Amino acid sequence: MVEKKATSYSVEDAIKIADEIMKLGKDKKYNLGAFIHGLIFAQEYAIYSYKVPQQQIAIIKRDCHKYFKNINNQKKP
Repeated sequence: MVEKKATSYSVEDAIKIADEIMKLGKDKKYNLGAFIHGLIFAQEYAIYSYKVPQQQIAIIKRDCHKYFKNINNQKKP
């Protein structure tokens, strides 16, 4: 039996992965609608496959919203 270990990661790790995914979308010239649909499909598949608790997903989404809100606030004059 394989033991699952909880590993920590940084926001920078997550951003690096997101950047690579966005670059792939641009390089492959995917249709934007299909690309977004595919991202959401992949998210739902990962949540289902890894049985990620909804509370954890909510925390991740909240952290992402806060991150982008902070970025937006820094851009304002």
